[in-house]
Amino acid sequence: MKTNAAKSSKGSRSFPFGGPSEHLALAREISCLYKKLLYSGGIALPLRVSRAFLKEPGIDPIWSEKRILELVGDVALSCLDGLGPVYGKLGQIALSRLDEEGQELAQKMQLTRLYGAWPAIPFETVEAILDTEIPDWAQEFVVEPYPLGVASMAQVHAATDEEGREWVIKVIKPESRRRLEETLQALEQIVTLTSPLKLTSVGAKTIRELQDLIKSLRREVQLDLEKKNLDRMRERLDAKKQQVLRLPNTFDRFCTPNVMVMERFRGSSLVDVVEGRVTLNAEQRKKLARRLLQELLVQVFEIGLFHADPHAGNLMLLEDGSVGLFDWGLTGELRDTDRRHISGILKALLMADMQRLVDVLISIGEEHDVQCSRAEVEAELRKVSTLIQEHKAAGTQASMEELLEAALRGSENLGIPVPDGLLMMAKSLLTIEGLARGIDPEVSFARAAGPVLLRAARPNLKEVIGMGRRLPHLVKKIFANAS
Repeated sequence: MKTNAAKSSKGSRSFPFGGPSEHLALAREISCLYKKLLYSGGIALPLRVSRAFLKEPGIDPIWSEKRILELVGDVALSCLDGLGPVYGKLGQIALSRLDEEGQELAQKMQLTRLYGAWPAIPFETVEAILDTEIPDWAQEFVVEPYPLGVASMAQVHAATDEEGREWVIKVIKPESRRRLEETLQALEQIVTLTSPLKLTSVGAKTIRELQDLIKSLRREVQLDLEKKNLDRMRERLDAKKQQVLRLPNTFDRFCTPNVMVMERFRGSSLVDVVEGRVTLNAEQRKKLARRLLQELLVQVFEIGLFHADPHAGNLMLLEDGSVGLFDWGLTGELRDTDRRHISGILKALLMADMQRLVDVLISIGEEHDVQCSRAEVEAELRKVSTLIQEHKAAGTQASMEELLEAALRGSENLGIPVPDGLLMMAKSLLTIEGLARGIDPEVSFARAAGPVLLRAARPNLKEVIGMGRRLPHLVKKIFANAS
């Protein structure tokens, strides 16, 4: 971060974290967080519960528990909205990673509103934004005053043009933009404070990933960049001839950094599918979850440009059975070599093939001039093997998150750098898996991911030779399992 100089009558004085405003960014953010949580838990919630009981006397115990959970959800959403988009994103991530019991509680609290039912800005504010960004909008569109959906950063309104074509107009919420920038300034100050940790491989990786996250979130409120991402992704998806995912076209003349006009799709939010408000039979759910999971994985591992926030609120089941994918503000991109290495790691973990995992990590190390013996890598990866065996003995299965974290921790301990973009990719994978399981709890991540990872982790000559060396070990393992 650049350092500004603050001048006074006594001369100039440098602030260690930028100008006086940025210097206080972290303190302001902590204060905001403390005040909002204190107000929500100590004032807002008791007031809402008290009002509900005064207005609705004679509530039976079962109904009152349900009502209280709804009120807690109301306060939680209001609190996150006041804290800003970064906290809203964290709430969405936490929601997508809940187990079945947690999901049931979240539904009672109506927390799925985090996916697209945030408090809206007044339509007068929307009109003022349109007047500034596209002054002739009123001659082209009739815009509905009530929003179709409201996210933490933006809200969308339906519109119809002179020819009767249906569009969606997306605008950035001014207050959300302000809060986002305040939070990101605080995160940048944390990066500056923790810069000495760059001396360690783990610290350097953490700081680099935090910096990448800050850049990504700042780009998410730039709708001109979102349009570019959307155009690039549409072109690549067309080349892949995917059958499930569809991306909306844009009305280029009315797209600016703060406004985007795109084709309107008709259908149902996948939030309604997950929560059962849209009726699908078991076979339909199974097919939808599997195909959606595969096509989203194709984005990550074959196309390399992927939606980094594919939660249920950003997808819509369309009338023809395809799925519309929106909100391309937060995207990730992986280089070809990084996709191959990450695919290799995940493929090895899904197959519980430790020798393959050793090969992949050694290959990554060699590309970065990090030399590790096979024995060293095997010793460092014993934690992964132990984790798999512990779950197997307990009759459970280790999650991909646990296995990936253990493997990467071993890589870091050996000084082998992990591929760039891994943090965003891992978050996207967790969201994709959570979405698919919300549609069909029985969907197999390994079965859907296997063919995609096999294509993406295409082996080079050195890796083929390595597979040949492992073949006797694999044959022995197969016969041991068969007996």
